[in-house]
Amino acid sequence: MPEQLRKWSLTSGIVVKHMHYGLRVQVPSGEIGVVDRVDIADGYIEPADWPTVGSVLTVVGGGYAGRQLRLSTRPGHLEEARNRAARGQQAASGAKGDSPNS
Repeated sequence: MPEQLRKWSLTSGIVVKHMHYGLRVQVPSGEIGVVDRVDIADGYIEPADWPTVGSVLTVVGGGYAGRQLRLSTRPGHLEEARNRAARGQQAASGAKGDSPNS
């Protein structure tokens, strides 16, 4: 079984199929996740305007619904994931004594 993608982790993904409910996207581990139609963009986007099959996208892990990997490509979610990663790096460097308050 591939390693599970952690919630708020950023990775790349390839669109492998369009479904009526959204996109099926394969991440580097080989796992195929779902980008729900409401998580493709920050606002409504017509299915005709969805990323094409074969497109490489930046995706953020949204956790699992049962065994199904949930993903998002919403710019707001990508920004939040980047902010969380930056805060995590700051916290890690602070733990090493690199913080100006240590």
